Amino acid sequence: MRKRSRSDEEFTYNRRVALGLHDFASSGRVYGRRQEFFPLSMGMGQKITLWLPMVLAIDEQASALFIDPRRTRGLNAEGRRFAFSMMHERIRAADEDFADVRLTIAQFGDTSDDRRAVRLHTDEGIELYSRDELEQMVASTYEMWREVLEERERKARGRATGTGPLI
Repeated sequence: MRKRSRSDEEFTYNRRVALGLHDFASSGRVYGRRQEFFPLSMGMGQKITLWLPMVLAIDEQASALFIDPRRTRGLNAEGRRFAFSMMHERIRAADEDFADVRLTIAQFGDTSDDRRAVRLHTDEGIELYSRDELEQMVASTYEMWREVLEERERKARGRATGTGPLI
């Protein structure tokens, strides 16, 4: 982690998450095996992966896991609903062998004892988006990003040629 961290602060934050994950994984409640879940194709060649390539038994329930390590602006309830919906389409709907897999998102609590404890969220009781709704959301997001990038490029070209706005 130290080699890949860009700063001491990033190392400290990543270490806290790693220690929380280690505590969770070594608790005796979790067992797992590698399981390749390929990306979910959406629309015009867009592929999305939100899950890890594994199936875990968490408290003896088969689970597919997405880890959200952010300490600020992590997934809120609506973001988790989107992630669960994407996971459902690729993992459960695409393969009947995984129809009963519980969809799980791991987020992390505040720092305590130099670690951030795992908080699990499952899709239980959550109304998932349909495939069509997901396709529309992804297409809309990509369109917004395309517009933002085009605007940035236009401004950069204007500054480079001296035709941009004077500040």
